This record gives sequence, C-alpha cells and structure tokens, in this order.
Amino acid sequence: MKRWNRIDVKLGAVMLGMFVAVLLLLGVVMGGLFTKFTTKQSHHEAEELAAHVVHMLQKQSVAANDLIGTMAEFSNVDIFLLRADGTFSKRDAELISQRQYPDGIWDRPNLLASRQVETEFSANGKWLLLHGKPMTDENGRFIGGVYVISSLEAMKHSIRSIRTMIALTGAGAFLVTLGLVFMLSRKLSRPLLQIERAARRIARGELETRLPVTRKDEIGSLIGAINDLAGELQRYRDTRNEFFANISHELRTPITYLEGYADVLSKGLVHGEEEQRKTLDIIAQEARRLMVLIRELFDLAKLEEGRIDLCPEWVEVNGLLDKSALKVKLRAESKGIGIHVRHPRKEQYVWADGNRMEQILINLLDNAVSFTTKGEIVLSAANEGNRIRIEVSDTGPGIPAEELPYIFERFYRVEKSRSRQHGGSGLGLSIVKKLAELQGGTVEVRSTPGTGTSFILTFPAGDAAEGKGNGNGKRPGFDR
Repeated sequence: MKRWNRIDVKLGAVMLGMFVAVLLLLGVVMGGLFTKFTTKQSHHEAEELAAHVVHMLQKQSVAANDLIGTMAEFSNVDIFLLRADGTFSKRDAELISQRQYPDGIWDRPNLLASRQVETEFSANGKWLLLHGKPMTDENGRFIGGVYVISSLEAMKHSIRSIRTMIALTGAGAFLVTLGLVFMLSRKLSRPLLQIERAARRIARGELETRLPVTRKDEIGSLIGAINDLAGELQRYRDTRNEFFANISHELRTPITYLEGYADVLSKGLVHGEEEQRKTLDIIAQEARRLMVLIRELFDLAKLEEGRIDLCPEWVEVNGLLDKSALKVKLRAESKGIGIHVRHPRKEQYVWADGNRMEQILINLLDNAVSFTTKGEIVLSAANEGNRIRIEVSDTGPGIPAEELPYIFERFYRVEKSRSRQHGGSGLGLSIVKKLAELQGGTVEVRSTPGTGTSFILTFPAGDAAEGKGNGNGKRPGFDR
C-alpha cells in the first residue's frame, strides 16, 4: 500500500485541510474587521478635526491664515481654506504645489454645493486622507470650505503589523495543529490498521488471531465482531474437518463390511444356509446404513442450495406420530427402551409435506434412541391456540448448556467420542431444522445434563373438518 493511500494519511489530510480552511477564513475575517475599524477611526478623526477647524473659523476673530497654520502645526496635518469663489489663497496654492498633491482630489463641485468630501489618495509614496467640510452663513449660503489632509501611514502600518501577526499566529497554529493532527490521526487509525492486518491473517487461515478489545466505542465493537468472526470461522473449520473425518470413517466402515463379506461369498468361504443368510443380512444392513448416510448428505446439499422439493398436504397428526414411532420401535425395544405416543385431545392436521414431516420425527426419534441407554422416549402432540406442538423427549444423558446453541449446525456433534460410538454423521439435526423452517415451523431444544433432552416442534394447525374437507386444497398463505 502506498503511503499516501493509508487511512492515517487521508484522515490527517482531511483534518488538516479543514483546519487550514477555518484558519484562513478566520484570518481574512479578522483582518477585514481590523482594517475596517482602523479606517473608520481615521476617517472619523479627520472629520472631527475638519469640523473643529470650521467651528473655530466661524467663532474666532483671529486671522484665518494664522489660525489654520497654528492648528495644522499642532495637529501635524495640512489644512487648506477654499474661498467662496472656489479658489485657494496664494499661500495654500504654493503649499499644494510644494506637497505635489494631485489636482483631482479636491472635488470642488461637491464642496461648493455644501456637501462633504472624503478621499484617500497617494502622494510622494505615502497614503493620505483628504476630508473637506463646507462653511455656511446664517442663511445657509456657502462662504468657504476647509480641507484637512492627514497621513494614513500609521494606519497602514498598523494594518500591516496586524496582518503579519495574524500570519505568524496562523503559521504557528498550523505547525502545532500539524503535530496534533498527525498524532490524532495515527491514534484513530492505528486500531483500523490493526484490524486490517488481523483480517488478512484470518484470510490466510490464521483463525486463532484475536485482537484485544480495549475500547467501548464503534471501533471496540468492530474489533469484537472481528474476534467473533474469527472464532466462528475457527469453529466451522474444526467441525468441518471433524465432519470429513467422521464421514470418511462412516463411509469406510460399511464399505469395508460390504467388500469383506461380498469377497467371502464370492470365494465360497461361507458354509451352510444359515451362515449365508447372516452374511447377506450384514451386507443388507451395511448397504442400508450407507444409503442413509448418502441420503442425508444429498438432502443437506439440496437444503443448503434451496432446491428441496415439498409436496404440502393436510397431514393428520395422530397418524404421523404413530407411523414415525412404529419405524423406530424395534430398534428402541432392542435396547430395552420404551416409546410412548401421546395424542392431542382434538384431532389435528398440519399443512406440510407428509414424507418430510415423517423424516423430521424419525431423525429426532433415532437420535433419542442412539443416546438413551435406559428409561423411555415420549412422542407427544398438543394444541397451542392456532398452532400444534410436537415434542420428542428422552431420558438420555442430556446436552451441556454450552453445546445447545450449536447442535443444529451442520457437521456439529455433541461429545465427539460418544457420537462416533453411537454412529451418526452430525447432519440429522441440521436437516430437521431446515425442513421445519421450510414448512413454516420452528424447532427448539431443552436439555438438562443427567436428566434428558426435549426437542419441540411447532407448526400452524388446522382442525379435523378443515383437513378432511380440503384434502387437495392449499392452506391460505402457505403455497410452495
């Protein structure tokens, strides 16, 4: 990754750019305000001085030239008297020529019309301010005017000084902010870069990678999510590897039996009809075992891809329970386990695929028989409002609480050594959950270690009249 394309560089550039924009705007505004204030103050002082000269000329009996010279010397300005005919005195004309003031600054027409004149101009490399004020008699007639020319150099110098100060302050603030932004952007981006590196390690297969969660903000939440993702991927990888090992074992066992006993038969090593029958029974059992495993794998693949075919119909619950229990009864009795069926008080129907519903119950019953060594298995159904609840309970060893959230995941098997001992691929419960959900139902598990386990199925229910009267109909709102 190029350095300029790193997130800390981008974040720092954005923050610094925003600060520079604000700093420039603030500098322009402050400079403009100070310039406006200083200029206004200089104009106000010049206006006051011109008004004061006019007042003195109108009230004092001293000769005008003497008064103007005294006030000009005292105020460090140039004062010129414009006569009623719009001309300057000889003294003023000589001084104007000496000062090299431009002719266009006086604006005599406005002053002769008894209007004030105000002009900024440059002469001899200096900035000056001219302020002209008319004089009138008691009747309001123009009798003369006064021009006051003061220097603006002090004002311009103050403005330049302030601008220099603002620029230096801004440069200092920029350097300080540059350091702060660099540290802040590195601090903010460091966890993101750590997350990026951890994600790449996880992508390479280092699923043990974890990041410490030291924050309680969105970054901390993201780190927690990355850790959870790594944990889930690690668990999935472990269960997948175990699944492949188990499947290999489960496939190898029946194939070994089939190959061995078929070889024995083909070589004529089995003597007697009874021994041949036992050998053929073993071959048939292992073939069925192999077929069940292949069917489970095939069903799971179709369920994962959403290609399972359902043929919904009204299924009578009592018959479904009896048929499912009958198919596992012999296996249960061979282990000394009783299977009891409890029907709902009122005959009920569920809108579902009958074969798939039977597959769900047989999977749960087979699972209960496999892990129950003594006691009983109860298959029951009950009404719960507009839903039917079907429960498979056993008196087996139970499932540890920490295992319960994962038992419906594909490949997952509780107590791996015992699972291999009792057989099974770890696919049955995953198939049960997916088939139940595809038919509008839910499945949950409750278990107490040492006491037993219950699997609870819930489906939308219909009454007997609805089921019998609509044998080929479709349940409203459920069309597959």
